[in-house]
Amino acid sequence: MNKYFAILLGGMMLLLAACGNDSETNEASGEEKKDQTSEETSEDQETEIDMETLIDQVVMDATIDTTADTATFNFSLENAGEDPVILGFNSSQKYEVQVTNEEGENVYTFSADKMFTQELTTEELGQGDVFEAKESWTGIDEPGNYEATMTFLVNTINDQPIEANPFQVTQTFTIEEEESQEGNQGTEEEPTSEHEGDGQAFRDITVTGEKGEYEIKGEARVFEGNFMYSVEDGHNVQIEPTSFQVDEGAPSWSTFELTIEIPEEDLPNFGTLTLTLFEESAKDGSPKNVNYIPLENFQPEE
Repeated sequence: MNKYFAILLGGMMLLLAACGNDSETNEASGEEKKDQTSEETSEDQETEIDMETLIDQVVMDATIDTTADTATFNFSLENAGEDPVILGFNSSQKYEVQVTNEEGENVYTFSADKMFTQELTTEELGQGDVFEAKESWTGIDEPGNYEATMTFLVNTINDQPIEANPFQVTQTFTIEEEESQEGNQGTEEEPTSEHEGDGQAFRDITVTGEKGEYEIKGEARVFEGNFMYSVEDGHNVQIEPTSFQVDEGAPSWSTFELTIEIPEEDLPNFGTLTLTLFEESAKDGSPKNVNYIPLENFQPEE
């Protein structure tokens, strides 16, 4: 009997020892899996942060210029960071432009009538480099309001994939009726003096006043609602280029009122006092959409 009891006790002790070893093994395995999962999560978070940094350093800009029957889409990507980036594309098509009308119907797609090679392509941008695109939709026969979406089809940055395309801008623009544009040009030529300009950025210009005090009213359609003005008399600059801000930026037209005051002793004895309205190019600061508005003509006394 004692012999049987001893055998039974020994078997129970062996069973308990085996269970203890299994528990320790499972605990060790669990710790290894936990450490591995933590490392993988950390790597994923680091990759996500790096991608956000890369995306943030590539800045997209876009503008739309219009005439009576044409819309020109200008858009670009600039590397605003210190390190170079390589933008990857799935094909030779690197961007897309789509336009819808007021009813939401697609009326223009850049790629609709084009063929592209199905091979991976890249654009490398160093610090400050700009990748520019420019496309025109011509022959527009329906005036009205439109919405254009300009997209760079980037799918990798420095060989890292992008889940959603962040380089896309949607803007509205207006194609005006030709009769309305002719009417606006007529209005621009009715001020106290002839107005010379292209009408793309300024319209409905009127001038009142004399002897150094003038009020100029009109409408401006300028990038970020900002334009420049200056005054000269053919010999001297009376007012250096000065910035002026309107309520809304392009493609909206915004009204403006300018008050020009020039001391009487600075007025010319002869010649034409001229106001110049213009925009500064975002690329190099050069004047664009320049308009000349004569304020007053001075003649020598006889």
